[in-house]
Amino acid sequence: MQRDTHALGRRAFLRAAGVAGAIGLAGCAADESLGESQGNGGSGDGSGGGAAEWTLGTSSEGSSSFRIGSNFAEFLKREGYTDTVTLDAVVTPGTSATYRMVDNKEVEIGGTTTQLLENSPDKGSFEDEPLKNFDSIRQVRGYMSFYNFALANTEAGVESWSDLEGSAIAISSPGSATRPAAEWVVDQEIGLDSVDPRYMAFADIPSALRGGRVDAAFTWATNGTLPQGWFQEIDSTVNWAPLPLSKGTKSKLSSDVAYSSVVEIDGAKISENHDGAIDGFTLTYLWNVLAERDPKVVYEIARLSHEHGEALVEQDDVMGFFPDPDKFLGTIHPDVPVHLGAYQYYKEAGIWGDYDLTKPPEAE
Repeated sequence: MQRDTHALGRRAFLRAAGVAGAIGLAGCAADESLGESQGNGGSGDGSGGGAAEWTLGTSSEGSSSFRIGSNFAEFLKREGYTDTVTLDAVVTPGTSATYRMVDNKEVEIGGTTTQLLENSPDKGSFEDEPLKNFDSIRQVRGYMSFYNFALANTEAGVESWSDLEGSAIAISSPGSATRPAAEWVVDQEIGLDSVDPRYMAFADIPSALRGGRVDAAFTWATNGTLPQGWFQEIDSTVNWAPLPLSKGTKSKLSSDVAYSSVVEIDGAKISENHDGAIDGFTLTYLWNVLAERDPKVVYEIARLSHEHGEALVEQDDVMGFFPDPDKFLGTIHPDVPVHLGAYQYYKEAGIWGDYDLTKPPEAE
């Protein structure tokens, strides 16, 4: 994982900020036991007895985050693993928007990316509207990676980035976490001001390409090998070709787009019509909560998602991160604290010490 030069200083800042923010939290025990429920400041948190009722913010409909979140929530209900928490997976405008919803206490748990954590609270897409509660943001676990790439409709006469000057490009859904990285790539290759960027639901992109409303789009392979449904629709209904990344973009991407790296996707694994190599870039996605969320509930989410990981993969291979700590812990942000409940489970499971992560200030 690529680290920025200020990582160690950032880690020290987050620890100090987290300790300051923890003073008012109920039930924070120095002995790292679960202790009394911290609650979430409202009904249905489990602190008054019975299962907590939590909302899991996912992303736009048709996205991998929505698919994974819905699968997990339904698995827990179907198998009866709801003594501690019942999750309700809901559609959001995108994973970046979900992150703000966690920060604003609109959902208890939701997705974000390592890149957005790195830009928090006031850089990049947060520069004009900083997060309110970043010092209380805590990681739970990673749930997938994206191998993002750009493609063009060849019937529109597009063979290279330069052919897209003045053209419409589908970047992402409006609140998607892929948006900042995709915009950065466009800006490097042709200049964001030189194109007409479009933000739409992922499910609407195939028809937009077929109808000529956009000439190019960004898409991805989940965990590197799994195409999502709307890309499969593009693959079967649009004459497309991947847009390669220039040497300059490749050399700058890992340093300018935090915790992203250049990857080569095997087209034969994801496409029926393209068997060559495809230039891409990565994003790692994870679930996050606020520090004040009940550690008993977060412990149970961490435990169930790990212990039943193989069953989740059998249900849907998009859940490939779930049983493998090298993926769900080894790829998350090393400097943003893990939530107390998750930390306690990972220590109990004997996997915490295998990774260079930041334990919660509440456990100090």
